Amino acid sequence: MNSELRQEPNATSTFPDVPNAGYNGSDGDECDARSIPSRDEICDEESSQSDDDAGEAHEDFEMSLTELMYGASSYHAIAKPVSLTMILAASAAVFINTEESLFMGEKQLAEAYQVWKVDDDGGENGTGITLARSFGNAAVMVSVLCAMTFLIVILYTYRFMKCLIGYMVFTSASLLGLMGSVMLDIAIEKYLIPIDIITYYFGLWNFAAVGTVAIFWQLGVPSFVTQGYLVATSVILAWHLSHFDAWTAWTLLVMLALYDLCAVLTPCGPLKALVNAMQEEDAPEMPGLLYEAQLDDGHARTRDTGSASSNRNGVRSSSDNIRENTFVPSDSPAAGTPPSEN
Repeated sequence: MNSELRQEPNATSTFPDVPNAGYNGSDGDECDARSIPSRDEICDEESSQSDDDAGEAHEDFEMSLTELMYGASSYHAIAKPVSLTMILAASAAVFINTEESLFMGEKQLAEAYQVWKVDDDGGENGTGITLARSFGNAAVMVSVLCAMTFLIVILYTYRFMKCLIGYMVFTSASLLGLMGSVMLDIAIEKYLIPIDIITYYFGLWNFAAVGTVAIFWQLGVPSFVTQGYLVATSVILAWHLSHFDAWTAWTLLVMLALYDLCAVLTPCGPLKALVNAMQEEDAPEMPGLLYEAQLDDGHARTRDTGSASSNRNGVRSSSDNIRENTFVPSDSPAAGTPPSEN
């Protein structure tokens, strides 16, 4: 009994929960003391933790506000050229046309693009058959457009840049020079504009040459000149497409709208694949494929900039401005309508 009683103090003294256990009761040696934090220290730790949480919440709020301002400025930068293109295209279709030009343009487009003949007034076939034929013709044109867009994606992915740039330069020069001359001829004829043959061809040649250089070379050319020529190509092509008959025009508009949604939003869309390919780390520059809208420095997205000339998140940065790729110009097979947001 006495031995068991003598062992009890040693057993109880080894518990770590004893607050004032500074010495061992058996031999008097000093042991490791465990101090309990005071109330002031606990309050300091809680206040510092709350300050950290508040700082993180403030940073998240600032990032959200920055992203909101970036989105608003991006929308504003995109809406201006799109609205301008739509207004100019509609005005050109109304004011740069005559009865003869409308008839001849509709006839030429019908011969070039329509697989099934469509009567503008329904004809003997009835409304249902006319509508079906119109959708069939629109589906064929959109299918060709989709195939050409995939061809551009393949050429860009496998770096056939000489073929791609050569094709883009040829189509841009042809659209500005040849198709633009048709539009200019009708305007001169309708409004009786006095002009001699030398001035006509000299001005047309300079318009096409300067436009091609501004779109694809861009060195020493102000950005607003390049943007103006990209809008002009969209207006010229939209003017030519306005010569379709009413049935084909409306069905083509619906099919192109559906195609644009699929091409941009679906994972296998060609325009989405093209934009992703252009945002890769070692992707080469390809001017003329995408319209570049300018953003102010204050509304730039704060991310890793990489190099001074390009950061591959869809935003190109420079010392003066930041440009965002928005839509494909209409001189490319990747677009069949006036420019719209991708």
